[in-house]
Formats: sequence, C-alpha cells, structure tokens
Amino acid sequence: MTKDKKRPSGTYEWAHKTYNICNGCEHGCRFCFAHYNAVMRFKTMTSEQWKNPTVNKKAVGKKWGLLKGKTIMFPSTHDITPAILDDCITTLNNMLSPGNKVLIVSKPHLECVEKMCEKLISYKSQILFRFTIGALDDAILRYWEPNAPNAAERMASLRYAHENGFSTSISMEPNLDWTNVIDNFYKMDPYVSDSIWIGAMNVIDRRVAIETDEDQKQVDRIKGQQTLQNMTDVYASLKNHPLVRWKESIKQALNLDIPNEIGLDI
Repeated sequence: MTKDKKRPSGTYEWAHKTYNICNGCEHGCRFCFAHYNAVMRFKTMTSEQWKNPTVNKKAVGKKWGLLKGKTIMFPSTHDITPAILDDCITTLNNMLSPGNKVLIVSKPHLECVEKMCEKLISYKSQILFRFTIGALDDAILRYWEPNAPNAAERMASLRYAHENGFSTSISMEPNLDWTNVIDNFYKMDPYVSDSIWIGAMNVIDRRVAIETDEDQKQVDRIKGQQTLQNMTDVYASLKNHPLVRWKESIKQALNLDIPNEIGLDI
C-alpha cells in the first residue's frame, strides 16, 4: 500500500481515493467541511448555489480502470439523493465494472438504497455501504442535518441493505449525541456486518456559523458533551466490541495508535 508521510485523517482513514460528481448538496449539514471550504473559506460558491447542486456530467461519464488493492470512496463532498440518484448509479457502475472496491457513504434515503441494491446487485461483493447516523434523536438531526433523512429512514435503509446481503457499516462522525452514543451503538449493531466508526465534530468554531441564539445553544451542547471524559467513558465501554472503530479525532484525544498507511479502514 501507498505510504503517506502524514498520518491518515478524514477520508484517508477509510479509502485511498475519493470521487464526486456534484457541486453542492441539498442536505444542508451545518458542520459540513465541503460547504465550509466552498462557501466560507474559498468562496467558490454561494450558499444558495450550494443548496441547489449541479451534476458534472463529464465526471459521471468517467471511464475507470482497475485500481488494484485500493478502495474508492463515493461520494465525499455531496450525498446520494433522489434528485441525482440515476447519475450516482451510472457513476458506481462505471467504477465497479472493472473490479474496483467501492465504499458508498451516505445519509441514506431509503428509495436510493433500494434502487442501488437492485441495480448494483451483481457487484455486491465489491461494495461496502457506510451510512452516517450521528444520532437517533430527530430533534438533533433536524438541527444539524436539516434536509437529510430522519432516524427511522436511515435505520430502515441500514436494515434493507443488510437484509439484502450487502456489507454494511456506520459512521457516527460527527457523533451528535454523546449522552446516548452507547445505546445508539447497540441499536445499530444487529444490522452491521463490518464496522461502526465513532468520531467527534471537528473545528466547530470555524465550520459552524453562529447566527442565532439557537446556533450558540446547539454548539455549546456539542462542546459540553464532546469532552475528554465522555470520550474516555465511551471508549472504555466499547473498546472490546468487534465492530467498533475510532476516528482520528478520538484516537488523538485518547492517545491511541494511528496507522501510518492510508485506506486501511481500521
């Protein structure tokens, strides 16, 4: 595998390469690194443009060869939504047909998962679904991920993929509910075949815009829960569970070993 001079972080903990076909994302997650980079940091898009994503048809039509020994993560800066589902399936077919392994990451819409499972069934052994479920409390999800599916739909998507024989995993990054993280973990683990990743919300003060009293309240709640003591307690409770994985944010806080190679997904 390719050696990286820096310890892998972010998507490089999971995959060797990321791919996207869309500028913007309709889910509107308040902590999104891609939104922060495009709208706030580099100002390549306006907030309104971000909410109304456009598909890059050239990216959809890319012809792929076999990336031997490597995993592709799709997508990383947008999500898979009903509006762009057909383009996402075309892209995935193009990636998978040469034999590549693909990590599909999404805050899942059930109709999208059902159609992907149907259309990509011949590539089942090459696919790992990773569904982002940072909380099971809809009030929390509505604030932080206002246009993404609710908890019930995400759980239904997880069950559907699992019951149809696809490899499944969970991203609890950022974890949005440290009070209930252990209970949430055990509600999801019966439908997970691969792993459940737990991570903190990164660089809150830069990425999350504080415009209202409610914004400040929600940020303060995350900061108040995302403490070293809470991370330590969660680690102590789950460290021996075979499905648990820790994102770099947790590994750094608790001085855990961090792999030196990208794309290990461990």
